[in-house]
Amino acid sequence: MSLISSEQIFQLATVLIGLAAFGFWVETTQIGRKLSGVLIILFLGVVLSNLNLIPHSAAMYGTVSSLLVPLAIPMLLFRADLKKVLAEIGPMFKAFVASAAVITFSIVLLTLLFDFGEYEAEVAGTLVASYIGGSLNFVATAQAVELTDPDHYVGALTADTIGAVLFMAMLMLMPALRIARNAMPSRYLRDEPEIVEPSASNEENDDGVPFSIIGLTAALATSMAICALGQTLAKMLGQENYFILIITILALGVANYVKPLVRQFSAEFEVGTFFMYVFFVTIGASADLATIAGVALPYVLLICGAIGIFFVLILIVGKVLKLDLAELMIAANACILGPATAAALAAGQGWRDLVTPGMLTGILGYSVGTFVGVTIILIL
Repeated sequence: MSLISSEQIFQLATVLIGLAAFGFWVETTQIGRKLSGVLIILFLGVVLSNLNLIPHSAAMYGTVSSLLVPLAIPMLLFRADLKKVLAEIGPMFKAFVASAAVITFSIVLLTLLFDFGEYEAEVAGTLVASYIGGSLNFVATAQAVELTDPDHYVGALTADTIGAVLFMAMLMLMPALRIARNAMPSRYLRDEPEIVEPSASNEENDDGVPFSIIGLTAALATSMAICALGQTLAKMLGQENYFILIITILALGVANYVKPLVRQFSAEFEVGTFFMYVFFVTIGASADLATIAGVALPYVLLICGAIGIFFVLILIVGKVLKLDLAELMIAANACILGPATAAALAAGQGWRDLVTPGMLTGILGYSVGTFVGVTIILIL
């Protein structure tokens, strides 16, 4: 029996929302930027439940999964203007496609060569989705293919995070490697980088719309309507497992064809991210700490091996396609780690012209990651 029982709704909600808020704050600290708020709150959820401070299972956890997660997905995609993305990322598009193809090939190859357990196909596809898009695609793909076992879910998410840290470390080494510079000469690489502070004009939501409660509630209402329509269509088609994919398609439709409405939205991305953080806390709370240690190891080996293969193959592919090393670094960062870190890397290196394309390339990854991940699972 936990200190806070599943029936103590407000006490349990205080913990869930409090940890989600803590996740936002911790990402402003040095340790939070290194480990990510998601991993920290996931770990705290595991600790609290395994110390019997909060329950391993509760009706509230199911509500978060079935209501807040679907509601968050359209809100995170409303700014995915694909026409704008494809028009502005320019030559980085080729580097993004190369990065996505190579990481997908690497994960699939290892999955075919080695046995990673009962859930290897689901985990492999979910990791592919995440490493083309981001945590949004991880969650969406896991739900679409019913990767619901909390231990395997947390194990996969742990591997995802460890792999991201390894990837960033290896990515930052590339400019120092003669073989990489010779394979992909870059007009951006200089001895002393010019530090660029990302400005508001470089942000994903660069329309200058100030916060508006009307804009936020309109976004919430639109997202809810998309979920309602998606659920109806899924039932009509007899494909209820693909409810998440259907609402992803509908959200992209609204983002690209109902732009006057989307321009009025406000803070929808931040609120959608908050919903996801609450979900990650519930996933951590549902997991058993002793089981995770054993479950996560093969998935960690899978993703670390795939990243090693990625860096070998991307040098060959980059040379063949005559890619620019700096553009490849930002595109690969956007693909594997997401738009925010891609923009931060470009700014930190002084590659001013690559900040906005890096952000937009990451948005493209959000748009396609789930579809690629589910396709991989079906193939495996």
